[in-house]
Amino acid sequence: MNINDYYQQAAEFSPNPLQEEVWKSYYQGDGHPAFLVRAGTGTGKTEAVLLPALADSVQRRIIMVLPSKALIEDMGERVKKIGERLSKNRLCDLNITVDMGGSCRRFSCRHGKAEANTYPRHLFADDVIITTLDKFLFRLFGYGEKIKSYIFPHRVFGSSLGKRPFVIFDEAHEYEGVAFGNFIKLLEALFIKGKDLCVMSATLPPRFASFLTSIDATDGSLAEQQAVYQEKAMKMVSQDKFLSHISSLSFSKEIVAGLAHRVREHYNGSKRIIARTEFVSDLIKLYDKLKEFNPLIYHGRLTSRQRRDVIHKLIECQDKDQGFLVLATSAIEAGCDIDAHLIVTEICNPDSLVQLAGRLNRKGVMNDAELVIVGDKIKPIVSCLDKDSVKTYLDDLKGMNGVFDPDELKKYFDPPKGDWMGEILFDMLWEYVYEGDLTSKPLWDRGILVTRSWEPSVTLCTGLEQETKLPMNPVQVGISRLAAQTNKWGENLKNEKVSEYLSVEDDGTWHAEVHRAFFNADRWEESRWSVYPFPEYRISAYEKTVLCVIGEEFTHLYFDNVLGYKRIPKVFLRGYKSGFERILQHKPLQKRDGTFKVENKWVKDSGSIWYLER
Repeated sequence: MNINDYYQQAAEFSPNPLQEEVWKSYYQGDGHPAFLVRAGTGTGKTEAVLLPALADSVQRRIIMVLPSKALIEDMGERVKKIGERLSKNRLCDLNITVDMGGSCRRFSCRHGKAEANTYPRHLFADDVIITTLDKFLFRLFGYGEKIKSYIFPHRVFGSSLGKRPFVIFDEAHEYEGVAFGNFIKLLEALFIKGKDLCVMSATLPPRFASFLTSIDATDGSLAEQQAVYQEKAMKMVSQDKFLSHISSLSFSKEIVAGLAHRVREHYNGSKRIIARTEFVSDLIKLYDKLKEFNPLIYHGRLTSRQRRDVIHKLIECQDKDQGFLVLATSAIEAGCDIDAHLIVTEICNPDSLVQLAGRLNRKGVMNDAELVIVGDKIKPIVSCLDKDSVKTYLDDLKGMNGVFDPDELKKYFDPPKGDWMGEILFDMLWEYVYEGDLTSKPLWDRGILVTRSWEPSVTLCTGLEQETKLPMNPVQVGISRLAAQTNKWGENLKNEKVSEYLSVEDDGTWHAEVHRAFFNADRWEESRWSVYPFPEYRISAYEKTVLCVIGEEFTHLYFDNVLGYKRIPKVFLRGYKSGFERILQHKPLQKRDGTFKVENKWVKDSGSIWYLER
């Protein structure tokens, strides 16, 4: 089948120049594609890479690796839609896995419908596996149940079940620090092993993947062809479709008021509107001002179920050409296939603004699409620019004269940087698992795998299921988010109330409890999820899964079925530092009057936990 017919049946549109070039490059090689696709947001990169792999006469095991869980929900829905069309048109049936480690969902696309597969054990056997870099590395290095530790690496690199693996890295520019180092090392390892792969990015510098064949729609003849195509698609659109309004609001309260005012000013039940804040706390305040419009909420502290429900509603409204209002943080910027009429955002970093603008008028058929920027200062805690650069940035936005041009902001983009210690750990694990270097076995045995940062995550939840003891409404948060920061210490803290720093009542009732959890493999052929109280001694945060379980009577203070986690409980006191080790004290003891119990200039506690802080 030729490319045009396949695109019409699988995606219901004709391929653009970028998609035609990727299709040609995929089939022109020796059957082992390895390329880098550079193109801006809204250019159809996902379909460009996914469709030729699905059309391949050689059956593929397509592994799509994404930077975050937030992107997985959207990608899962997009792939399901493609699977439904392919099965409806009798091109192929499709089995899909959405793997987020702690939870896994599977779907079978048959006869034009995607139905849930209730058997969650997938072992990378399906046609399309959608997962995060963190979980892919976990599978790659064979962690988990013993049977999986053999099967996952084999499925990643081998052609078992008659399927040749094809690994796709989407939104590659989103990685930074340890995650970027892992990504580059993994990319090089896969290429050296001769594996089929593709990297997609809007801004990743080509030098980081110079060994891959480059398909660049940001420069040269392909960029010119794509621009002509886009121009044709946008003939119905007036030149002022992107308007930037810079107001002089600076403080959080005023920012929220400004965002609410702009949304009310432009609100229309038939418009698709995104309102973006930097912080979840501001988003909740914005929700209070706009809740009569029944807005949807999207941020990183939603549970998987909540995130999935929001994505479903957004896609449903979009498919029916209905309006919606979604209040979001930066979680909505990358990957979400939203075609908005209006975006209202507080002033943010240039790279975030470019990504966010990619959700606006994606199909180029609106004549009144608008980008509204509120404020003249980026919040210092998130800003990547100095004071002078912020001023230049604002001048550049004003100088666009009402037509947003992302190319004008590329000069503010810093190239991603890796982490040398993380790269050493990657090499050591690789040498043990794939080259049999037993000197690195102790690292694997201890389960150390630094995937995103040196700070480990904690599973925050609202309780444990009675029979399985699995967490309810789980989300992952950095362990430091559960720790109270204080400049006072030792003797200076003894007259301070514990409840002023931590989530505890004056009578000593804690809002949340901390537990350790792991799969108890007394019998290797099965796993039993076991949960234990936090020990009364010092432990490493890297060696156990840590659960923070909010008490039932306090859940309403922290969690909402619509807003997700509004707050995060404080159950640790940020203690002293020993070398690279940051010590967190669990349940600092308090006297009858509720003040800290201090002995020998140290706060007494029931236990402590440490992690590496660099």
